[in-house]
Amino acid sequence: MQKPDSVFFATVCFSLAHEFDTGIPTAATNGAKVRYNPEFFMQLNADERLFLVLHETLHVAYLHMGRRNGRDPYAWNAACDYVINLMLVDRGFKMPKDGLLDEKYRGMSAEQVYNSFPKDEDFSDVMNDLEESADLGAAKEVEEKVTQIVMRAAMQSAMMGDKPGTIPGDIQVMLNNLVDPKLPWQMILRKYLQKYAKSDYTLRKPRRRYLPKLFLPGLLNEAMVDFSVAVDCSGSVSDAEFTHMVSEVNSAMRVLKPGKITMVPFDTVIREVTPIKNLTELRKCSFTGRGGTNITPVLDWAIQEKPQLLLIFTDGYFNMPRNIRPRSDVIWLIHNNKNFTAPFGKVIHYQLE
Repeated sequence: MQKPDSVFFATVCFSLAHEFDTGIPTAATNGAKVRYNPEFFMQLNADERLFLVLHETLHVAYLHMGRRNGRDPYAWNAACDYVINLMLVDRGFKMPKDGLLDEKYRGMSAEQVYNSFPKDEDFSDVMNDLEESADLGAAKEVEEKVTQIVMRAAMQSAMMGDKPGTIPGDIQVMLNNLVDPKLPWQMILRKYLQKYAKSDYTLRKPRRRYLPKLFLPGLLNEAMVDFSVAVDCSGSVSDAEFTHMVSEVNSAMRVLKPGKITMVPFDTVIREVTPIKNLTELRKCSFTGRGGTNITPVLDWAIQEKPQLLLIFTDGYFNMPRNIRPRSDVIWLIHNNKNFTAPFGKVIHYQLE
């Protein structure tokens, strides 16, 4: 492949299985492999063959098989073809005759192209080269493998110095979402905290549905021993942000079900250390402050008190002290400050509008 800035395309292409199949009219892919009718393929010249191979390869890279979501298969195939063909032609590849190409679809995704079609337009004469698996498990496995191929191809493209914009826009968006998923921060926190929720089976709580015929042990959930939350009460935190932080403490309580939580509100100093057991006690907590922000007293407190886990809700606008590191597990919950980093602990970023 002699085209410049083509490492991404080549890597994806050579990561797939390609074979001839006389049972199909032209070409087709199910994501796991690409098949070509040998007679059709040999009728094309070298440039057109390359275009066809890349066309099928990009159906895979775009995950077009799994994005149909109940749409008409022929119209969906046409929409996908318009997107791929326009992109390949723009990059200097020669399209075989009768390929679908229209300037009016420039800059549109396959979904947008599909939605722009007139309701009564007939696409039954479009060759459908997208094969969807009826087995959801198999389709999911193929999608995961393709995602890994695309990510590897993107890394190769960057390493070989392909210029920005080489990777098609829709695929780049998908890659960005994989690298920096836009999941609610609560889901990320919940998953991270699962290791603290200790569960075991005990005969002290037999499973009632099987009594009296069977005496089976039930699941015992043990509360975490020590769970502390430092909440930033400084002036850089708005009332809305502060209210949100406090409300999320209750969510953390529901995840971990601790015997108690120690609240540590702070600004330049720790204002008051308050143990709480439930939401009612949380609502009665006194949160004062609204001065500057100094994280050092919180870290010093953690070194002395040794909580098992310390959550720190803050906007992160302070100077990080050197050589102060508690032995506790620390999770920094940082809102509206994507540039924040920490020398230890887990950092979870989230945005508040």
